[in-house]
Amino acid sequence: MQDLDLNTILPIVALTGAVIVVLMYLYFVKGMFRSTVRIEGPDVPSKLRNIKKLADSGKYGAAITLAYRTFEQMCGTRMGSERMKSETSREYLERVLQVMSLDSVQLEEFVSSYEEARFSHHEMKQEDYQKAIRTFTDIYPRIDTGLIAPGE
Repeated sequence: MQDLDLNTILPIVALTGAVIVVLMYLYFVKGMFRSTVRIEGPDVPSKLRNIKKLADSGKYGAAITLAYRTFEQMCGTRMGSERMKSETSREYLERVLQVMSLDSVQLEEFVSSYEEARFSHHEMKQEDYQKAIRTFTDIYPRIDTGLIAPGE
């Protein structure tokens, strides 16, 4: 058996280190070699019934808020990434629009309705609710069918 000298060992160690770095990059950054976990989406028909019950009882702000939360859950399920606690609804919307082919103007209006319903101190009107729900019922089938932006 021959003695290994430093000129032989050094390239082997460097190559081994490079392979480990590449594998770590693929695992942590690209998500390769990981098993996929199926995330169950929200029960949309049940959510729609609850939204309608809230609106029928005059709780328009709560109905809009529930519609928005359902939108977030559906997007989170579709993208495999829920909204982070540190993320605002606007920041999450930007992330959703990077992945899904949805009408950004329509979603901006929907998020504005949610923000008003959630954070303002006045009661929402039936007209506000109807506008928000029209938007929600228009976009949720597009999320459910999973239309992804080209190149994804």
